[in-house]
Amino acid sequence: MSNALKHKQLGFTLVELVTVIILLGIVGTFSSRFISDNVVLYQTSVNQNERLNDARFVINRMSKELDSTIAFSVTQTPAIAGNTCIQFVPFTAAGQYLNSVLDEPMTLIMDKETRDLDDPNTNDFQGQYMSVLTTDASDFYSVPSDTFAEIDAYIQIPVSGAKSTQADITLLSPLVRDSAVSRYFIAEKKVQYCLTQIGDAMRLSRSEAALTSSVYPLSVLMVDNLSIGSRMSLTNASQFSNAILELNFNFLLRDGSAIKFEHQVVMTNVP
Repeated sequence: MSNALKHKQLGFTLVELVTVIILLGIVGTFSSRFISDNVVLYQTSVNQNERLNDARFVINRMSKELDSTIAFSVTQTPAIAGNTCIQFVPFTAAGQYLNSVLDEPMTLIMDKETRDLDDPNTNDFQGQYMSVLTTDASDFYSVPSDTFAEIDAYIQIPVSGAKSTQADITLLSPLVRDSAVSRYFIAEKKVQYCLTQIGDAMRLSRSEAALTSSVYPLSVLMVDNLSIGSRMSLTNASQFSNAILELNFNFLLRDGSAIKFEHQVVMTNVP
């Protein structure tokens, strides 16, 4: 009798099997939802990090270039069909001169980067342009002018037993007025950044050209998938104020949201 009872107790009943299946289904449903939510969270985090890296790259690149820019050269072109562009002239050297722009040659105190070279003569500025008290932005983009002239020769003044700190410079056309603090800038190119609307988003591109060029060549894409609300706003330099560029970039994410970056770049006005 006992053996018969033991035989009947082997295995599971239908009710038990159905109960287990239902419980496994419930556990599986919640587990899959948990896994799915974590996958979405991970993908969102990766996307956010990618866009943060894009933002850091663009803002750091623009800030670095604008930090070494002649403040009066920064201009904003009129917006055309949703496009906004700024252009500026970064300097390759800056410092003070000792005599007058009317003297030939002018004697410059070398900028620190040139002085630190093993051979300052290797930093040849011939063919680049010198700016002295250029306060009209158009003078930078219609060279030469009476405050922005091409360099004909840049010659280190040798000093016995020491590194030279001065150089003589001759220009292809005369400059007409001195800076109150005898400040000069040397530049060789102009740079342009443009925000362009493409469909429901915007992209930021960069291009550069020689100062004598009337057009910019093909641009390089810096970042895309910016929202329509992204903008660049410029406050021009004046005799008593710096140039200020406000950057407001909204970096779109895959879920349709955006990471907003606001950054201000100040271009110091040194007369």
